[in-house]
Amino acid sequence: MMPEESVIARIEKGTDSFYTDVNGKQAEVVVATHNNRKYLKTDADGYAPNNLLNLNDCKDCKVIS
Repeated sequence: MMPEESVIARIEKGTDSFYTDVNGKQAEVVVATHNNRKYLKTDADGYAPNNLLNLNDCKDCKVIS
């Protein structure tokens, strides 16, 4: 697990990329802005539901930065 701010910084710097894999369907995680606030979302993949909101909670995960 990684703080949202760290993921945003890594994507913007081009050092890392992230994607979701739900039921065999992959979608790239991208940075978007709304009301001057940056947040994470997935590229539209043509499949509902929202990939990030529907990820299972990670049990026994540790936060890394």
